[in-house]
Amino acid sequence: MKKVWISLIIIAIATSSLFAQEKTPKTMAQERLSYMKENLSLASKESQSFWSVYEQYLNDEMKAMNDYRKNLEKQGIKLGAPGTNKEIIEKLTDKQLSYLQDQKFELRKTLLNLETTYYKKYKTILTPKHIQDLYNLEYKYKREITQKRKEAKKDTTGPVNAGKKKR
Repeated sequence: MKKVWISLIIIAIATSSLFAQEKTPKTMAQERLSYMKENLSLASKESQSFWSVYEQYLNDEMKAMNDYRKNLEKQGIKLGAPGTNKEIIEKLTDKQLSYLQDQKFELRKTLLNLETTYYKKYKTILTPKHIQDLYNLEYKYKREITQKRKEAKKDTTGPVNAGKKKR
């Protein structure tokens, strides 16, 4: 469940204009793929079969997130990056809030089904050790992206009390 939440957060970050800095979701997926290729050591036989499957997983994950956003936008709900939506959410009607919550659960189910499907595919290609290495690297990558986002946000907002005198 934690992986699903982390995936949601990272993907939402990747699709936001605040974090993406001119990067598209497709570009972010390609960067993730490159990171994984650089850091996951596979035998050539595994590598030949695995990377096309993993790339398809990233595309399916990106499609699920895009569908989620499109479904929300059809109801007049346009969210930004996580942590920036408080004011937007406060302005939603009860009907929109209910729809938002329903869509969040649907997205979580979709992503969990996606992970389950691809885990079964990974098992036919990779050793259990390599699968564990893959998940560890994904977690590490997502933490690094989250950290970079926090640092970028801190750089753009500056000190909280800048310009105020202490009394």
